Amino acid sequence: MLKRLLGDSVALVFGNLETVFKICGTWFVLQFLAFGILFLLIANSSAAFFLAFIPVLAITLAASASIAVAWHRFGLLHEYPTTFHLKLGALEGRLILKSLILTLMMVGCVFFVGVVQALTGSSVVAGLVGILIALFGVPVFLRFSLILPATAVDHPISIGEAYSISRGLGWRMFVAIFILSLPFALISEALAYLLKLSEGGLPVILIQLKVVILNVLSQIILMVLSISVLTSGFRIAMEREATKAQA
Repeated sequence: MLKRLLGDSVALVFGNLETVFKICGTWFVLQFLAFGILFLLIANSSAAFFLAFIPVLAITLAASASIAVAWHRFGLLHEYPTTFHLKLGALEGRLILKSLILTLMMVGCVFFVGVVQALTGSSVVAGLVGILIALFGVPVFLRFSLILPATAVDHPISIGEAYSISRGLGWRMFVAIFILSLPFALISEALAYLLKLSEGGLPVILIQLKVVILNVLSQIILMVLSISVLTSGFRIAMEREATKAQA
């Protein structure tokens, strides 16, 4: 299954790069402009910054949901996006809600580690508890996350159902995401190193611009690859359920 998760994700993304940039491009431009305005406001007024932070956060949530829904629907239903994709409707709203539920679960785990540290007074004990939660919690969390592609394709399932149909997929999805992330982490480090070497040279602004563009492109591809792992995981789970129903 790991081989299939990796193969399906890579093929889906790199075989459809035009679709990747159609789905992500307009949202990333909008986010770039929003963050640019936010940074300008930081320099002028902290009050203005806090007023602008909420709309920027809303744009970020909307972009994540819209991209995820469009990509899941493309991968599972072969639904192609428009050239300038900025769709935001009921499906995206439901996906935001499900994402927030999953986020609250993660926050709850972090809060529990904080409580352990407060009660024991030991960062070592709290660290060990955190490691145990991560080891056992990450695959469970990824199994729960199959509610996201299910929501995107109008096949809503509960968190319990997502966990039930994804037996054996949790760790495999985690390993797939880790393996796919490694090259991009190395690329990011290499770009940072090249930028450092360029300090003092004449075309520093041009080099910085190229680094920013490459970083944005790598972030887009990495994000869509991670979404694709969930897409593939959901497809595998549905195929297994269909096979059970036929047996």
